[in-house]
Amino acid sequence: MKRKLGVLAALTAGALVLTGCSSSGSNRSGGDTNAAEQTGTLRVLVANFPSNDQGTKTFAAIVDVFHKTYPKVKVESDFAPYDGMNQKISTSLAGGSPYDVISAGIGWVQPMADLGAIQSLTKLGVTKQSVEDSTNPAFVPPMLYKNDVYALPVIANPRVLAYSKSAFTKAGLDPTKPPQSLTELREYAKKLTIRDAGGRITQTGFDFWAPPSNYRQQFVAFMGALGGREFDGETPVFDSPAGVDALTTIRDMVSVDKSSTYGYQNSAQSALVTAGEAAMGFASPNVDCSSAGIGDRCKDLVYFTLKDKQEVQYVGGRTASVGGRTKLPQAALALAKAFTDPQVQVAVSKIDRGVPIGKDAGESECVKSNPASTIAWKDLDKGVFEFGGPTYLDFRAKFGPALDQVILGKAEPKKTLDDLKQVALSGGR
Repeated sequence: MKRKLGVLAALTAGALVLTGCSSSGSNRSGGDTNAAEQTGTLRVLVANFPSNDQGTKTFAAIVDVFHKTYPKVKVESDFAPYDGMNQKISTSLAGGSPYDVISAGIGWVQPMADLGAIQSLTKLGVTKQSVEDSTNPAFVPPMLYKNDVYALPVIANPRVLAYSKSAFTKAGLDPTKPPQSLTELREYAKKLTIRDAGGRITQTGFDFWAPPSNYRQQFVAFMGALGGREFDGETPVFDSPAGVDALTTIRDMVSVDKSSTYGYQNSAQSALVTAGEAAMGFASPNVDCSSAGIGDRCKDLVYFTLKDKQEVQYVGGRTASVGGRTKLPQAALALAKAFTDPQVQVAVSKIDRGVPIGKDAGESECVKSNPASTIAWKDLDKGVFEFGGPTYLDFRAKFGPALDQVILGKAEPKKTLDDLKQVALSGGR
């Protein structure tokens, strides 16, 4: 039997046979006919929302949107970090009090759907076309399970690339021309690396902006530029030549060229390129160009798209789903949709350091306020994602540490990816 969300399957094996799927006065294939008079309580689990003023105000704005349609339905929030989500979901299901709405990351959709923690939105009237019409079409596939829509995309969390014009000039590189291939990016990184008399790096040539065991996203981005993908549906395909070449390139930049220090992050855990510590590298789609932020350094940065055989941008993001056993499915759907309200997307983007993904979001101040957000939103259609079927979260936990062994020169790229493919095929074991 496949593993599902780690400990979740074991804890919920008995709970899943419990009753609680009835609509309780709701029409499951259409909207509530008495929404304004509907009563009850919806429990909402929200990943990575801070329990501070910003988090509570943003959630209150979501509830305000929802209450325009369902004014008498109460909403209870539960904020949890991602590393606590498994326990929260499993406990709620095993205890007979499942969540009515869950807002988590893109990679969680298929595992939660397979478990029964969330339900088909297609059966509640949401079509793939309607999702595509309201957001960037690139976000539709990650929302699907068995060809049904199981989640609504809320915001995107891309990783953009940036370089310093002044660093390019000092290294003899044309500051108007970003690298056009991974080979060129590697060569640029070597030229941009500066060391002191003792050989220690004083200016990183390329910053992967990744702590130890967290080079997955960067691997997916490099592989995407070479024309590869992590999964094809539920089938792992990252062991392709593109995957091998991508991992080899990362290893060579870290362990051979030493133009990037493995796992290094500054005390603020901010991207080194925007902090002025690296000449080039991955960066956040949000940068504060005011005097309170990076100030004039913003003028020195150029944002660009990772390029080789294809132009790509790694993209994560937040979703909203309806609980698998909610008694108020249409009300829960309305609350999930409230997460996608344009103003809510802007507020959530500030919390998640991402960008809104509505079709008209490109005109918002949130996107236009800084060059990183502008290019991140513009290139959403070039997105490559991390997701891969119902056992993906179990597999992902092993993926990062295995990549590390290659990056540090302790294992071979091809064998490591072949072995990881077997892990993926065995359900993460």
